[in-house]
Amino acid sequence: MSENGVGDGRSFAAGLVLGALIGAGVTLLFAPQSGEETRRLIRRRAKRFARDARDRYEDLKDRARDVRDRAQKAIAD
Repeated sequence: MSENGVGDGRSFAAGLVLGALIGAGVTLLFAPQSGEETRRLIRRRAKRFARDARDRYEDLKDRARDVRDRAQKAIAD
């Protein structure tokens, strides 16, 4: 954690990737459907995960930009 109390985004991303891998592994182990159906399910979930990760990244980027802009404005005032 940095001195301003904000966590490292890389550790968050690593946690997301690890969670996705564990989830995929558990899905494969306990899937009651055929291999083809399981692969289709994993593809759908992976696409959803990627879309959600992109959305969260964009939100985080926008929030960071807003904080930066406010800080620059406060410095200028």
